[in-house]
Amino acid sequence: MWQDIIFGVRMLLRRPGFTGIAVLTLALGIGANTAIFSVINAVLLKPLPYDRPEQLITTRYNQSVPDLRDLRAWSQSFAEVGGINQQPLDYTGSSEPQQLLVGHVTGGFFATLGVSARLGRSLTFDDDKPGGAMIAVLSDTLWQQLFSRDPNVIGKTLPLGGNSFTVVGVMPAGFKAPRDNSQLWVPIHITNPEAAPHRGVHFLHTYLRLNPDVTLQQATTEMQVLDKRLADLYPAENKNRRTILLPLLERIVGDTTTILWILFGAVGLVLLIACANYANLLLVRGATRQQEITVRVALGAGQRRVMQQILTESVLLSLLGGLVGLLFAQWGVELLLALKPANLPRLESIGLDGRVLGFALGVSVLTGILFGLAPAWSATQVNISEALKEGERGGVGVARHRMRSSLIVLEVAMACLLLVGAGLLIKSFWHLRTVQPGFNPNNLTTMRVNLPEKRYKEIPKQSQYRQAMLAAVNEVPNVQAVLVSELPLSGDSLNHDFTREGWKLPVGEEPNVETRSIEGDYFQVMQIPLRAGRAFTPHDNESAPLVGIVNEALVRQHFPNENPLGKRVRWARDEQNQWITIVGIVGDVRHFGLDAPEEPALYTPYRQSGREWKRWMTVVVRGPQAAPMLTAAIKTAIWKIDPNLPITKVLAMSEVMAESLAERRFNMLLLSLFAALAMALAGVGIYGVMSFVVAQRAREIGIRMALGAQLRDVLRLVMGQGLRLALFGIGLGLMGAFAATRLLKSLLFGVTATDPLIFLGISGLLLTIAMLACYIPARRATKVDPMIALRTE
Repeated sequence: MWQDIIFGVRMLLRRPGFTGIAVLTLALGIGANTAIFSVINAVLLKPLPYDRPEQLITTRYNQSVPDLRDLRAWSQSFAEVGGINQQPLDYTGSSEPQQLLVGHVTGGFFATLGVSARLGRSLTFDDDKPGGAMIAVLSDTLWQQLFSRDPNVIGKTLPLGGNSFTVVGVMPAGFKAPRDNSQLWVPIHITNPEAAPHRGVHFLHTYLRLNPDVTLQQATTEMQVLDKRLADLYPAENKNRRTILLPLLERIVGDTTTILWILFGAVGLVLLIACANYANLLLVRGATRQQEITVRVALGAGQRRVMQQILTESVLLSLLGGLVGLLFAQWGVELLLALKPANLPRLESIGLDGRVLGFALGVSVLTGILFGLAPAWSATQVNISEALKEGERGGVGVARHRMRSSLIVLEVAMACLLLVGAGLLIKSFWHLRTVQPGFNPNNLTTMRVNLPEKRYKEIPKQSQYRQAMLAAVNEVPNVQAVLVSELPLSGDSLNHDFTREGWKLPVGEEPNVETRSIEGDYFQVMQIPLRAGRAFTPHDNESAPLVGIVNEALVRQHFPNENPLGKRVRWARDEQNQWITIVGIVGDVRHFGLDAPEEPALYTPYRQSGREWKRWMTVVVRGPQAAPMLTAAIKTAIWKIDPNLPITKVLAMSEVMAESLAERRFNMLLLSLFAALAMALAGVGIYGVMSFVVAQRAREIGIRMALGAQLRDVLRLVMGQGLRLALFGIGLGLMGAFAATRLLKSLLFGVTATDPLIFLGISGLLLTIAMLACYIPARRATKVDPMIALRTE
């Protein structure tokens, strides 16, 4: 074996051109596969970084603090239960006010995950109760940012949300709560004293640890009993509520699983195309070594010994390809992280770890063996007497020719399949970009302001600030500013059960509508059309009758075939039974995504919201200038009213829209990249095979030309052979695409999985590439000198 390796290295160094092309071909395929596998490994395969993660489950829908407390007390299936709600709090310990992402947790949160603090302690049930101390546990990152990893940080204070919190612990480096990016954690009863005791406020991401002898199915069965018990005891808050339990990892990765496996399948096709090119290179190389192999066999070398030598060379090439592929994979990982959508989970785990390196090694070795086996066998199928007589002109057998042709057909078919998939995603993305969102996003600047509870707990204070701040921003020249609680396409959403006058629905069966509070002439600034009635005016204040404006989706669903103007609705859980009169109807906006229909929504004036906890707002400013030029002036105006308020999420509305399309853009770009790589490899494969065919048939072509064949006859001969293979591959690829693209249905918008224009367009593109790949060798064939060919004969 060692002699085979030394001889193999010598042979590869003797042919640097062949070696370089083979290594580069494999490196592209192996590198792309390794990069995508690193994502799959991090997102889907790695265990969660918690104690016994297989015992951790979660709920599909949020829970309330009282419900969570009862589940912990009643259940026999759960060893521990915890919940978290992430809300920002103002931090005033820096030169400019900023917000920290804070996890408001129940006492069992850290115990459920099974994670302990690296310094001090974590939070417990004794900490999470009304009247408890204001304490906080820091993340390792925030410990570095604020305290420079001071080992004596325990006991120090943190000015947060207008209060002083004492640091009691620091979590280990790398700790991240599930579905959460909090920088520190505080007891939920301390920071949310109004919401925490209310059973109807379902705002907790919930995590549960199964007892060691309990299965998910057993826990689900018990959960159904507990749901019924809660519904019987608390019908107003829990009637018709159903708790669905899921493995924690499944909940974290969500719909990402499907697209990642689709991308892995796509990049697998790229590898197969690269391997087919590699096998063709080995076949060509075997044909040129026919004389050498014949002599070795004639001198007594057995077939097995010759195959072993050729396979050794193949594995050496594939290992070199894998090594270079690791460099490509590292660049690919960096590209993936740069293109990442915001909702791709577990990004912090993506990298080239031991499992990924093992994958790359395994793929390299298997590629060298599996795709070197057929060329090695083919090279040993020699007729000694004929081969020795033919010398270095040794012809290529029919079997070897068929093998090369079959590989080209498969390359084209796989490239066609990938190109069709990429074409469908590109067309979907193009359609999405042309969707009208229901408002005009041009020249809109947005930024988020949250009022701290300690200074703005009372509704009059909140209202006074909003009006003063809005007036200050509107003093900036040439701008119009308004406020909205939930900005379209930002992910912000708030909904309530509601009822209309005359309905007699059982408690818990009322429909759900989106609710949005606004201040100023919101519909005019956003350019949302007013379909009927009127907009809000300054007279719609705290002392005026409650009014609301509904969107067309609410009218279609709850006021079919009638005029809703003047009708009254109210929140189903409003203990004061305050009726809201509908005074206007506005057009729908694509609030939840350009590919999602609008939900029924009710707009109300901020000054009539009546909710002291609704202290957040997004400032929306329309002006003639680009967002960066306006930002400084708007911030100055806001800080003129309260210089201690952090301003976050400063974005142009066009950026908000772009972020809402980030996941689709990610999928489209990656699949398009793989498809382009596949197309290039297939084109190179066709060119390489046809170049070899021309070289092998040079004498035949020369004789044909000597006997009167015209240039067009030679072009037709060579190009016809290549185009027949390409057409067969395209046909095979279209049949495969017709079946496989149905997997993309959930990723498509405004286009069917069998869109005829895409299928025809890709067929034309591949045929054009094939024609170019065939034309260059065919053109070279026309320059064969007939006299030289005749003298050779």
